[in-house]
Amino acid sequence: MLRIGTGIARGRRLKSVTGAVRPTGSRVRGSLFDILAVRIVDETVLDLCAGTGSLGIEALSRGARCCLFVDRDRRAVRTIRDNLDRCGFRGTGRIWMTDAVRSLDYLADHACAVDIVLADPPYGDPVAREIVRTAGERNVIAPGGLLVLEHHKDDHPESCEGLDLVRSRTIGDTALSFFRPGGPDQPVPAAAVNRPEVLPIDLPPPSSRTRR
Repeated sequence: MLRIGTGIARGRRLKSVTGAVRPTGSRVRGSLFDILAVRIVDETVLDLCAGTGSLGIEALSRGARCCLFVDRDRRAVRTIRDNLDRCGFRGTGRIWMTDAVRSLDYLADHACAVDIVLADPPYGDPVAREIVRTAGERNVIAPGGLLVLEHHKDDHPESCEGLDLVRSRTIGDTALSFFRPGGPDQPVPAAAVNRPEVLPIDLPPPSSRTRR
């Protein structure tokens, strides 16, 4: 049974998705948010390949300002909606049924950057590298922001144009890779001048494309 680890929704049970969806385990989720710590507070979050929505909901529980959940699976979208209701976050969460890369392209086309991108694609899926490449090339991440990619420990994502790998951590068979715009020596601003916002943006209808 999935549960929120801490924050205002601590202990709330989350509904799971039946089928091939692999939710982030509580140990990995705990390690991720221990690393992010207070920097998640008041940030805008994009949860890619969201599955149950556990990562984005944990972020909201720990003080994130808002979160856009993206998944192309209709069952996952229904589950995320139910889980937002269970935790009382329907007002700060928005769901979009589409593939991960298309969502990044769309946000970039509408000049909508986010503070933190949490991406948990299926292990071994080439979309992981597409997510990193697109986020870097399209400048989807706000200055001082992060992309966190969850992947199998034997996969080795690399820095790309616009994004640098600044940290990695292995927990069992899972690895977390942290990417930041502009390289590891770029100063992180205390507060962004123009705060990004992902909730008011007008999203198109669900995508019929199968790319993910």
